Amino acid sequence: MAGTGLLAPLFERLASGEADVAQAFDLQALLDSVHTELARLFNTRRGPRTLTSPPSVIDYGIADWSALQQQRSDDRRRLARDIREAVNHFEPRLRLGEVQVNPLPAQPQQLSIRLVGELRSGQRHWPVAFVIEPGGQGLEVRHERLD
Repeated sequence: MAGTGLLAPLFERLASGEADVAQAFDLQALLDSVHTELARLFNTRRGPRTLTSPPSVIDYGIADWSALQQQRSDDRRRLARDIREAVNHFEPRLRLGEVQVNPLPAQPQQLSIRLVGELRSGQRHWPVAFVIEPGGQGLEVRHERLD
């Protein structure tokens, strides 16, 4: 959707090296950017507790959940809270409505995470869902269409 008037995040504008730093960011580019940031966030581990309030860059990532029991609903709820906190602080372009944490049917010791919410930029909002599951190179993120 070219011409939406969305701007790329500051880091991406600085890293692009393009002369026109006010270049419009279309919806697909915004989706790709959030996708990339979620992949970084979910593949980065932080300590068991947040060190600063509000969280800062040293708190970036998701707490290690390898000791959690995937079959225990309390552990899955704890992980969902941690994910919600991390996404709210480090990816504000995604307004979460629902965080679903479920064991994978074929591999009950592994988890599937589904984030449902709104992608937002300025006054514009789009429904969106992302699924995070184990892959060959760590956790992989994929986007699901909701429109």
